[in-house]
Amino acid sequence: MSFTTRRIREETPPSRWKNAMKAAVPYLLKLGGLFVALYGKWKIRHEEDERKAVRIRVLKKIAVVLIAALLVMAIVAGTVQALVSLRIITLHTFLSVTGADLPADENGFTNILLLGAGDKDHDGTDLTDAVIVASLDPRNTRSVVMLSLPRDLYMLSTGKMGSGRINELYRNYKGRLRAKDNMKSDAASLQSMKELAAEIGRKLGMEIHHVIKVDFTAFVEGVNALGGVDITVPHDIVDAEYPGPNYTFETFEIHKGPRHLDGETALKYARSRHTTSDFGRSARQQQLLVALAEKARSHGIARSPGTITKMLKTLADHVETTLSFAEILGAARLGERIDRSNVINTHLNIETGVETPFISPGGFLYAPPRDQFEGASVLLPVSIPEFPVTWKQIQAFVRLLFENRTIILDKPEVRILNAGAKTGAARMLGNELIRYGFEDVETANASDDRRNSPKIPATVIVARAEADGYMAEFFADLLNLPPGPLPVQISVEKQGQVTIILGTDYAYTPLQDLILK
Repeated sequence: MSFTTRRIREETPPSRWKNAMKAAVPYLLKLGGLFVALYGKWKIRHEEDERKAVRIRVLKKIAVVLIAALLVMAIVAGTVQALVSLRIITLHTFLSVTGADLPADENGFTNILLLGAGDKDHDGTDLTDAVIVASLDPRNTRSVVMLSLPRDLYMLSTGKMGSGRINELYRNYKGRLRAKDNMKSDAASLQSMKELAAEIGRKLGMEIHHVIKVDFTAFVEGVNALGGVDITVPHDIVDAEYPGPNYTFETFEIHKGPRHLDGETALKYARSRHTTSDFGRSARQQQLLVALAEKARSHGIARSPGTITKMLKTLADHVETTLSFAEILGAARLGERIDRSNVINTHLNIETGVETPFISPGGFLYAPPRDQFEGASVLLPVSIPEFPVTWKQIQAFVRLLFENRTIILDKPEVRILNAGAKTGAARMLGNELIRYGFEDVETANASDDRRNSPKIPATVIVARAEADGYMAEFFADLLNLPPGPLPVQISVEKQGQVTIILGTDYAYTPLQDLILK
């Protein structure tokens, strides 16, 4: 059988358009590849430009953070926070982080423990000779309270750190963690910082959220990076026993008046204690912090990436902090709300007016006999009653100081007049108010004529003017005494903004019992 085949449909010859397209495909592919390559190069350049812009924004953020943190610990603390963060995270992580809100207590305060310690090039390595609690209120009073604790303040007992001077606890606990728990140095240091903050918080009756520890090198370089600091030295200092190299002594001398200090001189000014006392040293440290903060603001550190870069390179190994990097960025928002004129500086001291001729705010400490502490010079809280030793007065002071910033900043003029109370009652109350932070307090009898001094039956608190009413209400609430008008027996000339007239019914109650009730 034979078969034949035939085409069902005749094939149509390809058109010229199709032939042209087939011929053009290789060229189109090449052209497409060229466009892809050009786009890739453009994208690389665009991303590089974006990275540059991000770097600029990051530098600005760092600068703002530094200025915000200066309100806590001047240039040193602010710089260090940025340094530490950059040291521990990658660039990618750094660029992806956004600022986080800092923790706060029930009053809206963020409380930070600031520690200044010696480093390997100085004597007293790991001794925290500068201990300052800084409490920031960015929302209501826009203020900062700085409370210095003297290095010789003694802890009779702690939760985990044993007993000892406050400046030794961090060092001793860090050494114990390394020796007994085989912790690495960085981990032991961080844990010791946290535990010290927790212990100080328990003693003061407050929550401490974070810690920043700065060594001497960080302080010196921070001051130098700002071009030095300008202060007014209140009195001559001649310290023939300032610590020198290799456990020697050298003389540090500076005279009162306006002075420009470089980093090394500022450190000596902050550390010297043989001409004055630990309390004078605490005041000088706070003076430097405020001056450094003002210098950083007024000289526009935010517009000086070179200054920031120098700090980043120089100080990275000289600061530790419990702040996360996100919280550091968040500090910028917090710092913008702080009014640098609302800074309250105070320190715990021994000027109680009992064994000392003077009375000062924070006068809640005393020096016990040395033979009770193996010959060591230590400080303990003054207690009511005297034994056992408690921190109640200090806790009451901290609560009043931190929670009533407006009245402290307004510096009320208080006059206490004895109009029938027991002899010495006005002076006793006046001394209490001074120790608790009110410096403009005067006491007197209700009349200059003691023989005919008025006897008023009811104690009363009087405001001199309507604008002073809130002050009178504060003291009435604090002392649990009634506000009212000025008795006719009292001369107007004896009035202050607030006048406390102690009548025959007045019975003295320690402020610790009124505040901690």
